[in-house]
Amino acid sequence: MNKLAEMICNGEILVEDLANAGELIDRARLIRDGVDASRKTLVFPIGQTKVRCYHYVDSAGEYEAWGFVTWDGTFSCYCNWCGNHQIGEVNLFRFEDVFMAFEDEEFANDLSRFLREQIEKSS
Repeated sequence: MNKLAEMICNGEILVEDLANAGELIDRARLIRDGVDASRKTLVFPIGQTKVRCYHYVDSAGEYEAWGFVTWDGTFSCYCNWCGNHQIGEVNLFRFEDVFMAFEDEEFANDLSRFLREQIEKSS
């Protein structure tokens, strides 16, 4: 039996909750596909332990974000909004951590863009 079906039968999750879980399922797919793509697209030159892997500027040129990934899979993202600062950091090898990083509103949009870019590059 499917794990979700078991959870419904055991009363651990309500059918209504599951019916409203579309956004979470889409997030899980994005993370799965984006992390898999990152493993293919992110390359470290010999001797490098960190590479720049993300850059975004909005259409007005007011918001800019950039990111780096380290050899151990840590993605760090920064932006210029309200002064240059780090907006988030997550280990791409830890699915649960990436999933929860989307709860951080300041980090979520850039994390999503980064993962989508990796998917696009790997296609």
